Amino acid sequence: MGDRVKGGKSRHPDLVVEVAHPKIIHESGAQILRHANLLSLRVTMATHPDGFRLEGPLAESHSTGRRTVLYEGPVRGLCPFAPRNSNTMAAAALAAPSLGFDGVIGVLVADLSLTDMHVVDVELSGPPGPTGRSFAVHTRRENPAEPGAVTGSATVTAFWRSLLACCQLPSRPGIHLC
Repeated sequence: MGDRVKGGKSRHPDLVVEVAHPKIIHESGAQILRHANLLSLRVTMATHPDGFRLEGPLAESHSTGRRTVLYEGPVRGLCPFAPRNSNTMAAAALAAPSLGFDGVIGVLVADLSLTDMHVVDVELSGPPGPTGRSFAVHTRRENPAEPGAVTGSATVTAFWRSLLACCQLPSRPGIHLC
């Protein structure tokens, strides 16, 4: 699936129907998301309070209990005050341009029980169907982390393996930055 058709003209679909094999999603998922009509996308990042590197008004926020919501709102409002803790949320906003930084909701949670991991929950939903019910997807990532670390210990390995996988692409071997 490409954005260009024969003759180099750009195409922008009015409808994307996703009932694809996982290989198709792996190969074209980002392109599908660029044209998807999402109603909501919410990314919650929870970790121990020592794992945050907050700035501005968020730097003054304190945990008031075992689990404290420090921020809940548009990702655009969070990124300047949590630049080292909002990268997953920013990536979600870029991947879903129909919502963008103003439509994707970011939630930052200080959780005293998470001494050795960061937890990211991603929830998205689409428009309601004929029955009035919407499709929904919820995924949870638990990334081991040293106490007080901003980056999970599995992140470097995942990043490295992604780079190695890029070098194995038959259509465009190597790493291409744009």
